[in-house]
Amino acid sequence: MRIRKEKIQFFETALKDFFHKAGRDHLPWRKKRMTAYEVWVSEIMLQQTQVARVIGYYRKFLKRFPTIADLAKASWNEFLPFYEGLGYYARGRNMLKAAAVIHNEYNGKFPQDKKLLESLPGIGPYTASAIMSFAFNDSHLAWDTNLKRVIGRFFFGAKHLVSEEGWEERFVTERKVLNAALMDFGSALCVSRPKCEACSLKRQCLYYREKGKKEAPGNKQKTTRRVTGAWADAQMYIFLHENHRRYFSTDKKVLRPFVLPPGYDTRADIKRYFLEKYQLRLSVRPPFAKVSLGKKQIMCFYAQVLLGKHGFSVFSKDDYKLLEKKLLLGK
Repeated sequence: MRIRKEKIQFFETALKDFFHKAGRDHLPWRKKRMTAYEVWVSEIMLQQTQVARVIGYYRKFLKRFPTIADLAKASWNEFLPFYEGLGYYARGRNMLKAAAVIHNEYNGKFPQDKKLLESLPGIGPYTASAIMSFAFNDSHLAWDTNLKRVIGRFFFGAKHLVSEEGWEERFVTERKVLNAALMDFGSALCVSRPKCEACSLKRQCLYYREKGKKEAPGNKQKTTRRVTGAWADAQMYIFLHENHRRYFSTDKKVLRPFVLPPGYDTRADIKRYFLEKYQLRLSVRPPFAKVSLGKKQIMCFYAQVLLGKHGFSVFSKDDYKLLEKKLLLGK
């Protein structure tokens, strides 16, 4: 699809004006000069985590691990107190792995090549582009959900209609400025339910002109389990795992969930139970299923072992799927 040069110029000018007036330059990772290490730490922490929650973690983390060399020397036990609470702990483990590779194979310096960055543990196309842009001022666009939403709606009328190909040469704005402006604009105005009346782009925005008709609201229905009755006295079933690759059970022959005694009703209670009984520190996700089996009502939780040693029997992901099918689907 051909896009007029004048429309692109209007888009960039309006975005830069917004960024100058309302950009989030107060964020600690928005310094004028950012190292690749600082950009990487912020981008990893920001994955699926709210900005306000990350700020404190980011500052404490860099105070404890100011360089890639400091992080590369850290053990999981040393690392965890400065990461715990952010969730998605595979991200944290990949940070340690990537730090070791950069320290040992790249002499402690992030490679200035997008493909090499993507080869590092836990770094995908978006994070690699962000590092190239914010640390090395390269021309890459950091295609996150904000960029896709703003560019897709403005030029095509819907966020899902934009392709990532062919945009690098269309924009002339300095990439780290354009990326930051798009991220801030997408989080402030062009949100899931866009604030079009307050938007400086609306005069030429196809989404606004068409009243969003190309972007019908999602009608996906979440799969529901057989939920009946009150859940105040439901039993807590805990599926204990390690990165969803290995699953643990106290039964040596059959994988079984851990069933908590009455009185342990919250995620904090689950953590406390395993710490007191097994000396294990866990990450516990919100309940992923509620099931009625006859008169028995069950709430199911995933919990990942973060710290501590145990003698539980180990089972595979296939074993877990059989257990899930039996318990959750009633088969």
